This record gives sequence, structure tokens and C-alpha cells, in this order.
Amino acid sequence: MLRRLFAALVLGTLLLAPLGFAVWHGIGWGGFAGLVIEALARAIEDVGIVVVPQLALAVAVVGLALEQVVHRIAGVAPRDPPDWLDPAVESALLLGMLGTISGMVNGFVGLSPERLEPGPLVYALGTALRSSFVGFGIALIGVWTRLPTRSAVVQESAS
Repeated sequence: MLRRLFAALVLGTLLLAPLGFAVWHGIGWGGFAGLVIEALARAIEDVGIVVVPQLALAVAVVGLALEQVVHRIAGVAPRDPPDWLDPAVESALLLGMLGTISGMVNGFVGLSPERLEPGPLVYALGTALRSSFVGFGIALIGVWTRLPTRSAVVQESAS
């Protein structure tokens, strides 16, 4: 009973975190949504449309991982990972690389050795590499989510 209450408290806290952020900073929901849309538009401009499927994969994979964590805290056996998880992990890696390549192309377009300014180029390369970072992060969470639970490993070895 106490474990399930703790799991509900953790999940509720995670769900209310954006609202807490908005209230803490004196931002209404409209302003908060505007900041999110602005950040997404800037990411699409810097790296390309690859940000959108990366975001969708991140929501799905992190949501699945949170579900498993809450199940474990509550003492409920987690479900087997869904069939879409393996392709999602591979897609996250590939989308990260695609975003990096797209960002690097955007960073180098129009550059000439005579007018090379390191500041904008370093910014573009950092933004491009962030796409791979996000892709690898999503993939790692997906791989950890696929791992069997300790109780499942113990049950297998006992059989």
C-alpha cells in the first residue's frame, strides 16, 4: 500500500512539474506554451525537421521507462517491452545522426575560407552535435527499458 502511494506521488510530481515551472516563474499556460513552441521552432531552424520525430520518440520511450519505474516502485510486475521499442531505439540513433549531418550542412552553407568566422560555425556545430546527443540519450533509455527486471532474471535462473 505504501509503495503504491509513493509511486502515485512520484508520478503526480512528474506530471505537475511543467505547471510548477510556469507558476514559479510567473508564466501562464499561454506563455509557457509560447516558450515551448519558440524553442521547437528554433531547433527546427537549426537542425531541421528531424527534431519532430525525435521529440515523438523521446515522449514515447521516456513515457514507457517512467511507466516501468512506477510499476517497480509500486511492486507491480512491469509489462514486457512493446514490439515498437526496438525500431524506436534504432530510429532514435539514425535520427540523431541525420540531425547532426543536417545541422553541419546548415553550418557550412555559404562559408568561404576568406570569410570564415569561428563563432557562428562553432554554434552551428554544437547545435548539430546536440541532435546526436539527444538520439543517443533516447536510445539508451530504450535499451535500459528493454532490460529484464531483477525478479525476472531470478525466476529464469531458478527454473
